[in-house]
Amino acid sequence: MEFINLGNASLAAQYVAIELFREIKCNPHTKLGLATGGTMEPVYAELVRLLKSNPVDLSLIQTFNLDEYFELDKQSPKSYLYYMKYHLFDHIDIKPEQYYFPDNDRENLDEDNKAYDELIMKEHPIHLQLLGIGTNGHIGFNEPGTPFTSNTRMVDLSEETIRANARFFDTIDEVPTQAVTMGINTIMQSDRIILLATGEKKKSIIRQLYDMTQPNEAIPASVLLHHPNVLIITDNDASPF
Repeated sequence: MEFINLGNASLAAQYVAIELFREIKCNPHTKLGLATGGTMEPVYAELVRLLKSNPVDLSLIQTFNLDEYFELDKQSPKSYLYYMKYHLFDHIDIKPEQYYFPDNDRENLDEDNKAYDELIMKEHPIHLQLLGIGTNGHIGFNEPGTPFTSNTRMVDLSEETIRANARFFDTIDEVPTQAVTMGINTIMQSDRIILLATGEKKKSIIRQLYDMTQPNEAIPASVLLHHPNVLIITDNDASPF
């Protein structure tokens, strides 16, 4: 696990966008694992700029999002599908059949979750997985205490996560309390992982991660210590050193 401090949040986002662009350019069949949230918005803005100024064939790539709120209408402006279309998909040459999200409907949920993992692993797992991190160390919506063996499933969101996500809703009461998320085991199958953390609020958890020598399920992101190819990109505010 390698930590890189890029100084400011803009440069950190540019670095991650360039890594995504290089992956797409070098591997036309790439499978990308994508994340949402405020931290990722400048990443996708820069990736759109790169793809517009340096056109590459996107017709064979596939993307897989980490999570989606449970039973929230996917056409809702608060959904992660809407987020991805607004920030990325509607601005690049990619078709709806190329991007995938966990199924967030109650009907056949267990079967759909299994199918999502199977689709991710079909032919080849995710080549490059993008992650953010919660202040409690969650990755995706895998909250503290999640078994490292977990796969895609429905989860209850912690109070801390609900409070953190309330800024995207009119009131905290509107924040969904459940979601469907890729599991930790699913994430760990990826060839390469880049975790981006910016801002003072992320400094404490990044410092904890930096100091750890053994994974602990109390901090889900610590599982990345067991992955052979992880970059953790920060700005000065989130840097552990």
